[in-house]
Amino acid sequence: MNILVSIRNPLDDGITSFFEKIATSSFGETWVEMNTIISCFFVFFFLIAFMFLFSKEKRTIGILMFVSLIITFLMNDLVFKNIISRNRPFVDLNIDPLGFHIDGYSFPSGHSALSFSGASTFFFYYLFISKRENKTYLAYSIIFLVIAFLIALSRIALLHHYFTDCLAGSLEGIIFGLIVVLIYKYLILKRLKKSS
Repeated sequence: MNILVSIRNPLDDGITSFFEKIATSSFGETWVEMNTIISCFFVFFFLIAFMFLFSKEKRTIGILMFVSLIITFLMNDLVFKNIISRNRPFVDLNIDPLGFHIDGYSFPSGHSALSFSGASTFFFYYLFISKRENKTYLAYSIIFLVIAFLIALSRIALLHHYFTDCLAGSLEGIIFGLIVVLIYKYLILKRLKKSS
């Protein structure tokens, strides 16, 4: 029995109901298009990681972002979603504002997990490893985290996820980003320093 489906969550129900009203209103078509575009921005973090691979100065953070994104994807889509098996809100509500069916389970949100994984890996790398006092990196970190937040919000607005799906996905991404950076700092970087 799916515990997330069997227990009614007033927060999820209230937020989903709010976005359902917007999606089915006269503004709904524009709302859906706008949030669909924002929702696709999770690919941005893969592109940033890929671009960093070509910069000697940022190659390490690019590799760490890729590792974090891959681990997050595998754990989220192959493990967590299949164990929890929660329906998407549009399935429970029997509506689909996009007009097409999306397969897969809802909890936790993969877009949220991947977005926060990329953003938090960047943030934690510059917080724990880079000794630079450069405000540019802090600004990039804030921008990346805001983009990740908007992506998570768009998934709720499109009725593809409940609030708790996106909250759990976001926390999952942050945790995997932190773990990857800490493993690099305390295991890999330490060994590299000893061997040189």
